[in-house]
Amino acid sequence: MFKMLFKLASLKAVLAAALLSVLFFNARAQSLNLIPKPVRLEPGEGNFVLNARTSIVLPAATDTGFASLFAARLKLATGFNLPLAVARSLGREPVAHLKHLKPGARNVIRLVQDENCLKSKGDEAYELEINSAGVTIRAARSAGWFYGMQTFMQLLSVGLVQNQKGDGYVIPAVFIEDYPRFKWRGLMVDVSRHFFNKDVIKRYIDQMAKYKLNTLHLHLTDNQGWRVAISSLPKLTDVGAWRVPRTGYWRGQKAPEPNEKATSGGFYTQEDIRELVAYGQQRFVEIVPEIDVPGHSLAMIAAYPELSCTKKPQQVLAGDPWNASRTNVLCAASDSVFIALDKVIGEIAQLFPSKYIHIGGDEVSRAYWDKCPVCQQKIKDEHLGSAEELQSYFLKRVAQIVLSKGKKPMGWYENLPGGLPDEMAVMSWKDSKGGLLSANKGQQVVMTPAFFTYLDFYQGDPYLENAIFTVNRLSTTFQFDPLPEGINAKNVLGGQGSLWTEQVPNERKLQSMTWPRAFALSEVLWSAGNKSDWNNFIRRVESHLPLLDREQVACSRYFYDAIVTATPGLNKEMLVKLSTEVEGLDIHYSFDDTDPDQYYPVYKGTPLSIPKGAQSIRVVTYRKGQQLGRLLKLPVTELQRRMPAK
Repeated sequence: MFKMLFKLASLKAVLAAALLSVLFFNARAQSLNLIPKPVRLEPGEGNFVLNARTSIVLPAATDTGFASLFAARLKLATGFNLPLAVARSLGREPVAHLKHLKPGARNVIRLVQDENCLKSKGDEAYELEINSAGVTIRAARSAGWFYGMQTFMQLLSVGLVQNQKGDGYVIPAVFIEDYPRFKWRGLMVDVSRHFFNKDVIKRYIDQMAKYKLNTLHLHLTDNQGWRVAISSLPKLTDVGAWRVPRTGYWRGQKAPEPNEKATSGGFYTQEDIRELVAYGQQRFVEIVPEIDVPGHSLAMIAAYPELSCTKKPQQVLAGDPWNASRTNVLCAASDSVFIALDKVIGEIAQLFPSKYIHIGGDEVSRAYWDKCPVCQQKIKDEHLGSAEELQSYFLKRVAQIVLSKGKKPMGWYENLPGGLPDEMAVMSWKDSKGGLLSANKGQQVVMTPAFFTYLDFYQGDPYLENAIFTVNRLSTTFQFDPLPEGINAKNVLGGQGSLWTEQVPNERKLQSMTWPRAFALSEVLWSAGNKSDWNNFIRRVESHLPLLDREQVACSRYFYDAIVTATPGLNKEMLVKLSTEVEGLDIHYSFDDTDPDQYYPVYKGTPLSIPKGAQSIRVVTYRKGQQLGRLLKLPVTELQRRMPAK
């Protein structure tokens, strides 16, 4: 009897210890606030202490470029100028400028080339092992090492912790196995509506690479500016890169005045492009160029009016005072247009090593072609049924030009009766349906459905923002699924966030419209179906906010704002519902035209009646006495406007 009781007690102790071990294991795993979430993570015991005596050890005969970048980032984070070393290896010549370390050396960050490391998972796969003796990053290719380094930097930098002596930084022991879900993990920046110089783009690339985003799609041309020098067509930048200066809200801007000089804009020289491409390559970010035709072409037509149907002189748009007198569409039947595009695409193909050249192709106003006798004759000659089929004809000819330069064409999805070129990869932007149809037809697809991935959409209450169209909150982007039901997954390259810049005039706005929503995109596109729940994700986002602050990267915190919804009550009177994206926030409110703080009434979940005479509601969010959301002041008239239609 006593033996049985003893055994039961022992069993309970073992189970309790096992439970504590599991809880400890899970707690440590949760505390490693990595974005994107790794495919597999196993916390270990103990820590590694990075100090001034740590070395970075490379395999023999390895290019040191990306390792030097790693060392530079470590110096910026810690102040330590860590040396690069090469592991001794029989049968190989030593690298003259690097010291050599024995294989068993301690206090090292060691890069190990292993052709069998996650062999089936591609060149970007890696294993990261950290223990008290050192750090090992295994990969088959340099890209894997690079992404292992980004993970290591997050483990070090998020909540930077010094050891007791104060001469080093503590990194928890861990084993990580990681690889991407998709090859194309992208962001698009529209540099036409507002121009961003090469230094801004470099900083953008830096930030992308830290979170394992690997494709930068540059929208280089549109109605508001042509941004890349083409030596055979110099007017594209002499004229097309400049517009009259305007400041403020994009819509309704005044058209150019008589004799007003076009001084606002800019462009990248071909040397700038080569520099940006090389900068991206060092950080494993590929730059994909877009030349948007036949619509969105006013900047090109302003430079060369003979390329339009009307042949009339035009000016580059300042803002968006659109009217029918401005021709922004190339003539689809003019041989001179295709000759010019052959020159443009030829030079673009030489500048950008990217496999793809994006040719735009969407939102074409075919009214110009309906009135153009040359276009109408082309429709007859080619036995086309309509101007819509003429658009298909045009895109197919441009696609052949791209193919002739050794590149693959890509374009925005359009539902055209003549179809899109079979050889063209497709970006699905209005929704996911175009991508689904194209992928199932056999075309390569990049998913960027607007309501989940458009980064120009506002992030908080529209009353406080000047962004256009509609809302795309952080939580909405987190719900993005690049593989809608029924799609042929093998034809989906991946996805991207697309940032149109009509309302993005400077770098700080560019950053805050990108981050933190790009965190969600990173997680969706990298984490191999291992995406966490929303609460876990938002906790990790919050841990990265101080890091972005230290790095002077603007990041929107509008996900902390209260969400105000007007709804009808039982007697059709207007009630007000308050909510938040993030759990655990207190919403304080007032109706008496005073600004609420943590001492004001807290919303309890029951819709609020508006007191008689109240002119507005004011709301703000707090957590543990700290204000997190913006103070939102909404007039009652605005709430009435938001009431659902009867």
